[in-house]
Amino acid sequence: MSKATPATHKAVRRPRCKYCQKQFRTTSIKKIYCTPQCQKEATKKKRRVCRTNRATHSAFFYHLAYECERAGTLQILTGHTVESLVALYDVYKLKLKANRYGETKEFEISHIHPVQGDSDAIGLYHASNLVVVPTKLNREHGTQHTGHGLSINRNALVSKHSVEKGAPRKQTVQRIIAFLGADVVADAVKIAKIQPTQRHKVLSWLHDNLDPTVPEQRTHLDVLDAMSGKALAALKAKLEGKEGSGFQIKTTILTPFQVLSQELERHAQHRPELTEVLDIICKRVSPFTALHMSRTTLSADETQAVFDVLHGKPVEAIRDVLTEFVERHTSIVDNGERIPAYQPIVFKAQHPARVVATLPAPVSVADDARSFADYLDREELDAVPMLLPLSEVYQMAPLADQGQPLPWD
Repeated sequence: MSKATPATHKAVRRPRCKYCQKQFRTTSIKKIYCTPQCQKEATKKKRRVCRTNRATHSAFFYHLAYECERAGTLQILTGHTVESLVALYDVYKLKLKANRYGETKEFEISHIHPVQGDSDAIGLYHASNLVVVPTKLNREHGTQHTGHGLSINRNALVSKHSVEKGAPRKQTVQRIIAFLGADVVADAVKIAKIQPTQRHKVLSWLHDNLDPTVPEQRTHLDVLDAMSGKALAALKAKLEGKEGSGFQIKTTILTPFQVLSQELERHAQHRPELTEVLDIICKRVSPFTALHMSRTTLSADETQAVFDVLHGKPVEAIRDVLTEFVERHTSIVDNGERIPAYQPIVFKAQHPARVVATLPAPVSVADDARSFADYLDREELDAVPMLLPLSEVYQMAPLADQGQPLPWD
């Protein structure tokens, strides 16, 4: 009796594609997509979800949520593309860097066209409508608008995009992502390399590692949301046994001159008239301050002038200030010290008065046979000759000028 030959064909399955939800025939026990195209699209979707999740927990998008709440609408983000979102993120990073990542609050993001005010338009939150400037100048500027900037008419605002005061930030972030488009946000996150906030990562780690059955750790779990970022990091280091590392991040200190110069360069790309200001402040001064650029400073009037021109003021209005800036910074520099232009040195010393004595006309021997020795041997000359001090000679100078005879005349 011969043995039965086992069947060599595989059973046919009819699974449903996880991407397009269509049934397909396959003999593979692992295949879940009907075509390679569906598999590729599913992978792209998974990556997009991962990137939008990073945006949901990023400090940048929480910052956008704050600005939308302040403006009262999501429509301040109207017209954003991937490129404009990346440019906006660069402005946000410059502000963080200028403030040394939270150590100070010396700089703020200022609107060229304000969000609030009496105008019929509301300023958009785009990089071309924003400037990183010193906080004091921004507060003094208020809601003034002198020109330029981007805005949207208030009549175009839609109620469904409004944001109420005190709305949950996470919910507002999700609305922002839906308003901008998940694809746009995902691509911007990829290009700009936007990451979740450190606070969110530390919080997630603590929630996963703290044991609620341990009384001490349960106490920490109850107050996690109210703890500061440094306290959360310290708690995590304590649980990991990494206390006392002593590591400190060294930050760069940016001066108002450096920040405003970067902003002039950025805005000059779409405002050509700012190229002249940038040329005066940087290129014309750089030969004199190339080795000591950090010492180049702006006076209060010069800082205000650059602030005004960035906010739409014409360049001609600050011409005198620019001229003074050039004169102040184009002096000779020697070993880091500014030396003023050469001027001749004049000593204001008082010269002594010249003593001029008027002598009588010469007497001939025939007229007076007396010799000089006989003249000295006269009986009436009892005084002993002496050398007068120089000060007395000076006092006698006016008398000599008047032609009075000398004592031996």
